[in-house]
Order: sequence, then C-alpha cells, then structure tokens
Amino acid sequence: MASIRETIRQTHQTLDQSGIPDARLEAEVMVMTVMRMTRQNIFSEQESEVAAHQAQELAGVVAQRLERVPLAYILGYREFYGINVAVTPDVLIPRPETEGIVEHTLFMALMGMETRELTIADVGTGSGAIAVNLAIHLPAARIYAVDISEPALDVAAYNIRAHAVADRVRLGHGDLLEPLPEPVDVIVANLPYIPTARIPTLQPEVRQEPPTALDGGPDGLDLVRRLLAQAPAKLNAPGIILLELDPEQFPAAEATARQHFPNAEITAEQDLTRRDRIMVVNRGPGFDE
Repeated sequence: MASIRETIRQTHQTLDQSGIPDARLEAEVMVMTVMRMTRQNIFSEQESEVAAHQAQELAGVVAQRLERVPLAYILGYREFYGINVAVTPDVLIPRPETEGIVEHTLFMALMGMETRELTIADVGTGSGAIAVNLAIHLPAARIYAVDISEPALDVAAYNIRAHAVADRVRLGHGDLLEPLPEPVDVIVANLPYIPTARIPTLQPEVRQEPPTALDGGPDGLDLVRRLLAQAPAKLNAPGIILLELDPEQFPAAEATARQHFPNAEITAEQDLTRRDRIMVVNRGPGFDE
C-alpha cells in the first residue's frame, strides 16, 4: 500500500500528463476526499498508508476526471466563500471570481445602506451559492433566489436547507426579475455572459456545465440587457444592482444601464487579477428614473 505522500504524487502526475488544469491542487483534494481528512491532516500524516478500498475509490474519481468531468460534479460539492455548496450537472459550478459579488454586497449592505433589513434578489441563483452566503452573513435580510431552471432550484433548495437559512431565503421560478413579488433593495446576478461563438472554444470541463448557464447570446449580454430593462420597476430607490461581467463587456453594459437608470452612479469593482468584473449600478433616493 502506498503512503498519502506517494498517492498524491502519483495522482498529480497522472492528472498532469493528461493536461488537467491545477493538477496538484486537484490531486490533493481527491486524496483528502477519499481519505475523509482535512488538508492539514493529509500534510501532517503524509506517511500514513492509503487503504485498498480508498485507493479503489480514488481510482474511480481519477478515471472520471480523465474524461474531463469537472471535479466539483464528481465530488458533488464546491467550496465557495468559506462554505461547501452542493452542485450537480444541473447548475453552474461557482467560481472564485463570483465571491466578489458576495464581498461587495456585504460591504455595501453593512456600510452603505440605510437599513440592515434589506430585501435582496439573487437572479439566476443556480446552486444558491450567493443567496446562501448572503443569508448567513446578513441575518436580518430577506432574500429571493430566482432561476428559470427548476432542476437548478432543486439544488438551491437543498443548499438553503443544508445551511439552515430556509426561513429567510425564498425561491422563485421564472424569467429574471419577473418572479419577484415586490421591489427589492439589492439585485445581484451572475448571469450567462459568454458570447455564443466562444462556447466551443472553452475547456472541456466548462462545456459540460449547463449551456443555459453559460451562453449569453451573440455578445454575451442578452440576459444582462433584459434584466436591466426589467429593473426600474423592481428596484427600490435607493437601490443597488451588482452584475458579474467579462471585463470587455463593461462599456456596452454601462451604456445599457445608463438608458434605464440615467441618474445612477455606475462603477466597476475589480477581481483578484485587477480586471473589471462587477458592474455596480447605484440608484439614488428620491427621484423617478
């Protein structure tokens, strides 16, 4: 039987030779999972042996991964903003850059809004990763988690129950803002924003995610435009919209936002690579757009 150290090394080598991105990290996560150990423990107990049944389970995980099934789908979860979020092939896998939406929403809610008892809409909620995190960190907020996909809402419902926020997160089925029963203070959305022509060029793993969660139309902004068109009737004043975008889309998205919110303050928040990633539309109080 091989040690944990040797098992990680061999797994890393196998993944790397097949061109799997982040092969070392994925090897560690795979071994952590089959060993039922924390990252700290796999490094402090590197000479411990991997049992035969654990090696067999690992082999099954590696075999799926070599077929380019995303690791999150194989494991059934993805870590996002400090919590584990259940994922299935019915939902987009949460990305690190999307944690910025949570961060900036929390900052604005805690520092810039007049009330802590906010109503928030997470549009295109998918797994519910954003809605669940906002509910955890804003215990006085009421949150609507909306999606057009019923299978996605089933996953979101599971995550909402698993993290004990079902009393404050209400699911809505329908197109963008249409399911909202009332105007809200904050709209957050990580909508599909990849241009259609770019979909075939994506990594094999990404192409296994739901097409409806990736494809944003010819320039990637079809759903963003429709959301912004619906937003004046669904956003309170003061109110804030936060949209994740591709950095190249900001000029066109800002022009659209300006059509519907001519008096709003529109700014960009950057991701960890210092590229514009989140467009913030800040609708001031006391005027009719």
